[in-house]
Amino acid sequence: MGSIPHRTPPPFDVRKPFSEYTRDELLWDFRTSLEGGHRHLIYLRGVRLRYMPSSVPVYILPGPQFFVFAHGLHNYIYRRWFRPYRSEIEQERFICKFITPKHLPHEGESPLQSTVDSLVSLNRAICDEVEARHPAYDEQLSSGEQLSSDDATAAYTLKRIENHRLHVLQPLFRALLIIVCCDNYRGENSKTVGRLPVFLVRTGVEDGLSTPITFEPIANKIDGYAGEARSAVRTTLETAIDFVMDLEAREATVFGLQPDPIAAWKYKDDADAFLRFWKKLRGDEPLVGPSSNFVDMEKFPVWTGDGEDQESFIMATNEQRAFRLEAVWLAESISSGDGTLLKDKDHIEGNGTQ
Repeated sequence: MGSIPHRTPPPFDVRKPFSEYTRDELLWDFRTSLEGGHRHLIYLRGVRLRYMPSSVPVYILPGPQFFVFAHGLHNYIYRRWFRPYRSEIEQERFICKFITPKHLPHEGESPLQSTVDSLVSLNRAICDEVEARHPAYDEQLSSGEQLSSDDATAAYTLKRIENHRLHVLQPLFRALLIIVCCDNYRGENSKTVGRLPVFLVRTGVEDGLSTPITFEPIANKIDGYAGEARSAVRTTLETAIDFVMDLEAREATVFGLQPDPIAAWKYKDDADAFLRFWKKLRGDEPLVGPSSNFVDMEKFPVWTGDGEDQESFIMATNEQRAFRLEAVWLAESISSGDGTLLKDKDHIEGNGTQ
């Protein structure tokens, strides 16, 4: 973790005026800007904040090393999921979102059956709450049609929820969850954390799936169970993430991506800004999303730009910094004489990760 991260140079002189950009260079710039924003937001909402996921939940059980662990976990999963220039990233689409429930008992390296059952119930409650908000938002939008044009606060609120139907609760989110026990963490970084033991749990809710979920494809990679009901199977993080991606691909083959990438691009918060800028530079030439179609990879075969900069420099630096801070906290804990890691690190970072 001690090497200095480096940036990959852009494929052309990005210092020249936008008016001198070719069409392909402009599309490259748009896409890479979106990639950088996506990488940053997913990091914030995965490691530093606790917002709702979009695909499958990763429930992280309590442990003293969550801060450094979450950085490596996030970086590993993002790198395994993301395809430069080609991943669908509109509406902050991602494979998973960390959820860190509080007030759970400390159970070591494997959750008890009662904890597995509690997390399945929590997941069901989260899903029900998300679904219940859609009609409430529809009603709010309907009533908002009567707002006066100078009601800026209300107008902003309506703008934030007008595309709520594009925030689709994936059937996989109801059907499957991943449980990670921090006590299994042995100091792995994002290059080695794929070997970490995790637990896959079928919730029994499979409405909307093309076919039921079975663990048969990974049967030879299951090395244990959690709980008396054996409803949670133990495997590695690498196997679990690949299993989820295979399920996503299976569902997309049958039903298509949800939300539809073209619709997601159309209602992207900053799509209007891109379109205005495009029209200013390119006139009436149409700009059609999604951004996964923007980059000609024959002309730009090497991944560069804001997304690559976030990946190779900023996220790598954040992870290195987390390891250094963890070492400081450990030293402080040892010097305090109680032999335990500090429980509350928020006063150092102010980031709400605990």
